[in-house]
Amino acid sequence: MTRYWLFLFVGIVAEVAGTTGMRALVYNHNMLSQASATVGIVIAYFFVSRGVEKIPMGVAYAIWSGVGTGGISLLSAIFFAEAMPPLKIMGLALVILGMIVINMDKKPAHA
Repeated sequence: MTRYWLFLFVGIVAEVAGTTGMRALVYNHNMLSQASATVGIVIAYFFVSRGVEKIPMGVAYAIWSGVGTGGISLLSAIFFAEAMPPLKIMGLALVILGMIVINMDKKPAHA
């Protein structure tokens, strides 16, 4: 089971890198930005699809989208000087809270 969580983690990192590459395309249209965006998204979908072989889809998707959103927001603030006003920070905190709540229900999946 640990291996599938690792797959999900790699998918999240690749998605954050790919989406950050898409944002970089706005500033420069070089091939490195395009390649990182394309390759990152392809790798992300591959590894997330492997993760959901054992992780429930709702849980995996909530974690993938929540952690991805947080990571992208953080990198956008660092690399692209995007604003992080208090409401945006509060919204990201609510996303994290939502992921925690979703993961609290650990009933076994139906076969």
